[in-house]
Amino acid sequence: MGVTLVVRRLQRVIRLMWHVLMGVAVTYGVMLPLNRMGYHRHQRVLVQWWARKACRILHLQISSEGVCSTQPTLFVANHISWLDIPCLLSKLDAVCVSKHEIKHWPLVGSMARHAGTVFIRRGEHAAADVAAHMMRTLENHKSILLFPEGTSTSGETVRTFHSRLYQAAIHTHSMVQAVALAYPHAAGVNPAAPYIGDVTLFQHLWRVAGEPDMAVQLTFCTPLPTATSGRRTLAADTHSQIMFALRKSRPAPDS
Repeated sequence: MGVTLVVRRLQRVIRLMWHVLMGVAVTYGVMLPLNRMGYHRHQRVLVQWWARKACRILHLQISSEGVCSTQPTLFVANHISWLDIPCLLSKLDAVCVSKHEIKHWPLVGSMARHAGTVFIRRGEHAAADVAAHMMRTLENHKSILLFPEGTSTSGETVRTFHSRLYQAAIHTHSMVQAVALAYPHAAGVNPAAPYIGDVTLFQHLWRVAGEPDMAVQLTFCTPLPTATSGRRTLAADTHSQIMFALRKSRPAPDS
């Protein structure tokens, strides 16, 4: 391992850790007091500031296509890495639905909780509670970001979308918009991007921090109304939209 690579990784990891600490300070020093006073518009600004800065620190080069819905919307995306969250939140004004384990991550879990993240446990009753929370969020004119695969993948394909939580959008007559997320690379998917297997969070961060730059492509697909579609149809249709967008974004193989 070259000295330059080690220095790059150390610099980026240290800067990101400092940014996390700054995020905690802003959460408790600014966001929570303003929330208690009933001022909530600042939350979007602070979350997007934090997400965009984190992406810059890690040299994530984000490009986007399509038009992002501006009304209360259930955004659904394929899931490759924890990097997906800051990349998407740098562009979206939305509350995340995340697995319950993230709630207990050091520092980041606390920030996510106070930023309004909806945490989901395994189990049928837990899903019903999350759906009810999602409905209240949409009724309060806030959008939601959901990863319907339920887990991260290698990015080579997209797993079946679980449809249950789409019901929140149907009950509130909200739009559903698919967002195709890719980490384009000569190999198809940047091998440093997927957060899968037994790799720890720090091991994955160390790997990502070694990349000179990492391209990220977001494709906002056509929003779908929920008035005439059931949840399984919406899940299948958004899955198809994302698969089509990913096929378009990948370079053609050498002939």
